[in-house]
Amino acid sequence: CVQDKGLYSPCGTPNCKDHSPIELAVLRASACCLEIHKRLHNFDTGAVKPDGSPVLLALHIGVGSGSVTVLQVGGMKPPEHGAISRFEYVVAGPPLEQISIAEPLAVSGETVLSPQAWEHVKDTVVEGDPITERPEFHRLFAMDTNKHTYPTIKVAAQRYDTRAEYRFGTRELLIARRYIPGSVFKQIENGTLQYVNEMRNISVIFIQVIGVDVSTDDGAHKA
Repeated sequence: CVQDKGLYSPCGTPNCKDHSPIELAVLRASACCLEIHKRLHNFDTGAVKPDGSPVLLALHIGVGSGSVTVLQVGGMKPPEHGAISRFEYVVAGPPLEQISIAEPLAVSGETVLSPQAWEHVKDTVVEGDPITERPEFHRLFAMDTNKHTYPTIKVAAQRYDTRAEYRFGTRELLIARRYIPGSVFKQIENGTLQYVNEMRNISVIFIQVIGVDVSTDDGAHKA
């Protein structure tokens, strides 16, 4: 990796080979998944089941890679906030299809990578037990610490983090408003965002569109 910020390369390992952007992204994601399992697998939530046993957090993760298409759908004015048209994001593409297969293959406490994601990190991570029903998918067991470690990847990612340069300011607030629920936007306007953490009923809708390739202009327009 080119070291253009002091002694830190993008992956955190000095004199490491160059990583493409997608390879670096999957490497960071893999390290993140392992750390999530380390910190949160069987995490005691503090709640108790009817039988008196603790409620433990269980999670499994699927990782895919590739290009996605982000659609902005909507444009309608809801009755309760008629002055502002509402929009929502819809993300689609091959990585979502990969994750839909990889995630169910992972049992609690595991991460499974799609073949496309594995291709980018197969030389920098340690593989777990083979997945007999889908051998082209791969269990993630650990980082290859002879090449990378979680702390070095984390520090380098923070050093190269440029998200603040693209963060919306107050001038862009009206643009962002079309994506923000009305109850949340009111708290932002009033400077009381700390009170936005509240329980509310929501509806989640999953939509499957068959026969439309949203990665094309025509497909995106149809969607």
